[in-house]
Amino acid sequence: MFKKLLLSILIAVLVSMLITMPILAILNPNVPPQVIAVYIYEDLLVDGDLGILIDYNLEYDPNPGIPATETVTESYLASFINTDGTTQIGTVSPYTFINVAYTDKGYERGMIWIYINAADVLTYNINKTNMALHKVWLMGNPTVPSGWTGDPPKTTAGIDEWWATGEGDHAVLLALRVLSFAEVLETEWGLDMIQTTALGSCLTSTGESYFENVIQNLRTIAPSCFSVSTVTQIQEDLDYSTAFGATIAEGTGTFPGAPPVLTEGANTVDIATTGTFVLELVKGTVGTAASIVGGATVTGGSVDLVAGINTINVTIGGTNDILITVNLVDTQTAITDTITGTALDLGVLYPGEVETLPEKFGMSTMMFSGLVWMLITVLICWATFRVRSQVGGQLGFGGGSGKTVMIVFDICIIGGAVLGLLDLLVAVLLFIAFGMLTGYVLFFRGASF
Repeated sequence: MFKKLLLSILIAVLVSMLITMPILAILNPNVPPQVIAVYIYEDLLVDGDLGILIDYNLEYDPNPGIPATETVTESYLASFINTDGTTQIGTVSPYTFINVAYTDKGYERGMIWIYINAADVLTYNINKTNMALHKVWLMGNPTVPSGWTGDPPKTTAGIDEWWATGEGDHAVLLALRVLSFAEVLETEWGLDMIQTTALGSCLTSTGESYFENVIQNLRTIAPSCFSVSTVTQIQEDLDYSTAFGATIAEGTGTFPGAPPVLTEGANTVDIATTGTFVLELVKGTVGTAASIVGGATVTGGSVDLVAGINTINVTIGGTNDILITVNLVDTQTAITDTITGTALDLGVLYPGEVETLPEKFGMSTMMFSGLVWMLITVLICWATFRVRSQVGGQLGFGGGSGKTVMIVFDICIIGGAVLGLLDLLVAVLLFIAFGMLTGYVLFFRGASF
């Protein structure tokens, strides 16, 4: 009988303890998890990757760690969702910063960074054209040890801004966003997060501590956030060569057959349907795409074409032709253009003639003008030698005429190139050869030369 009484007392005490014991469950926030903004940046560490920066707020009062013990890192997750609305491409937890309100838990305002490598970007076909279909989830971790008082909270948000390849300097854009948010957190947390230096605004040591933990490799991705950073210099393989090269391809418009082959000078191009056409010019090639009277119309009338990709819009009509003029522009052509049509242009067609003077001799204008200038140079040098010898003889010194002639020859070579009468490459080679010979004569040979 005593044993039964003792057992009954023990059961009553246990039941009383269970009734009065608090349930260790994390509270839902005062308001649903807030996603204030979402920003996406492409081509950060390598071409083809991207990062998603999430500005969030988890508002709690009192601290959710009472009675639960979990930090924000343990209790919440953020996911970047594919266009199907369900597939989680990347999922991370917020970073718990120990220096803020709720110092041991890390709730309230913060940032989350989700990095997607280039391979996954390609696999999931992530691109800006599908921006409206991608979402971000900010949600309670369903496996949090203390559990939730109800269903884990969840907020779905869209993308606010997306900087794709070629849309600005992403390192600078991300740095500006980080520094701007550091100012916000400085006010929210009452901590010194941003400072002004001789190089401009940058993160303080406290700011660096937070953002480097939130955004991995931030110092590499956006070095201008920091007062001290390491930048790896990339040696570009510069190509200084120039050559003619121009192609045209169909965009939304079409040709009646295969795309035409563009040659240097004026090209009449036949168009089949209205639309866009893409012209690609190599370095050194420039030109124009223009409407033809009685033919097709180029939007804008005449469009300047530069090295790289050019897109033109064409509306068919009449003969459906447009005029595309492309030429190589290098140092030689730039100099030649300055004398075209002037008295120095030996390639003009004289009145009553059917051929230019160079054509009569079966030569190009540059070759013909070069030979003429070399003849003029010889005459100038001969005259210099004669005058120098005569004057020297009258004054009692006759040596040194050869040296003077060589200097005059070098000057004539430079003059011929500048005037556009002598091919620049020929002039350079002659100047180098005779320059070396002139230097040898002036400084190493006897004064009697």
